[in-house]
Amino acid sequence: MTVKTATTHKKWLPKHQKWVHFVHRDAMARKKPMAKAHWPTAEVVPATTLPVDCTGNQTVSCPMDGNDTLGICGPADLAHLFNILTYGQGKTGFFENTINLAALESQYETYSGGDNGTDESMLVGTGSMTAPGNGLAGDSSLVIADHLDVDVTDTALRNYCADQFYGINQAWSVPDAFLQGFATGTVWPSAMTPDPDNGHYSLLSDVGGPATIVDGTNCDGFHTLWTWGGFCWVSPAFIASVQPQCFVAFSAKQFNSLGYDSHGRHVSQQAAKWVAIGGNATAVAAVVAQFPAIVPTPAPSPTPNPSPTPTVTGVTLAQAQGAVQSALAASELFVLWRSSAEHIVAKALASIQGWPTA
Repeated sequence: MTVKTATTHKKWLPKHQKWVHFVHRDAMARKKPMAKAHWPTAEVVPATTLPVDCTGNQTVSCPMDGNDTLGICGPADLAHLFNILTYGQGKTGFFENTINLAALESQYETYSGGDNGTDESMLVGTGSMTAPGNGLAGDSSLVIADHLDVDVTDTALRNYCADQFYGINQAWSVPDAFLQGFATGTVWPSAMTPDPDNGHYSLLSDVGGPATIVDGTNCDGFHTLWTWGGFCWVSPAFIASVQPQCFVAFSAKQFNSLGYDSHGRHVSQQAAKWVAIGGNATAVAAVVAQFPAIVPTPAPSPTPNPSPTPTVTGVTLAQAQGAVQSALAASELFVLWRSSAEHIVAKALASIQGWPTA
């Protein structure tokens, strides 16, 4: 007989009128070393143009996914990543994944030994829920080929990862004041006091730009944070204050059947960027091999030279018109027809440019 235990606890989410379940942050601590995302020494992380839209301007659906009954936030966080990747900003050729909640809960309870939360080694990496050969909620297509630790206090790296790979998975300690005020679309501009008793996983995604104004707040550089069936905007100061521990993932689910993501970037291009920040080249090469090769952009056709304007040499316009009149006068055409023909031909000859003047 399988013995299950439960060490999570629940708190009330007043603006959603639901219970949500937490585990202490100590239980979520990383158990295995994780390669770190970084840019090569002496090089600078490429600047990210803001805003960054990963979710079709927040039109994607990221449901509660069981966190109102279990401390399943880790698997739910991964389900939200797959929601966003497969939604492709709502563009043609992308189809948002719908998670099998019963299968997700069963998988969570197996890895957790009941209802005890999850750490990162259960979520990503060898033998995890999303390892190749497994798959989130038992779906063999919902796998993460590689993952990297991200220092989310590094603004350039954080924005780059969100832009290139659509999201950053964050373990954090939820402030009690946040729990009381969270609702979809709310803005959290300031640092807050974390509560380690409220250990949680959530996804950071879109990045606001200079013109992103939400409820009167300029959200330039803020991220959307997806949790509990909704989202809010959080500032870099807020993120840094809540004891974040984060990773970014590389998955085939970012790309459509032709191998392009919703921003038009080919899987081979994104794999190269992944390797550049420290990712496993062999792991992502296996993903690239699943898709058609990139289609080369055709070179632009040369602009044809304009046709030269015909010119006439040696004969004046008057001489040409006179020759036509003489020829028509000697013909057997009816006089009215001959007169019309003379007029038409004379006009046509006059339209030609470049007649000699003498």
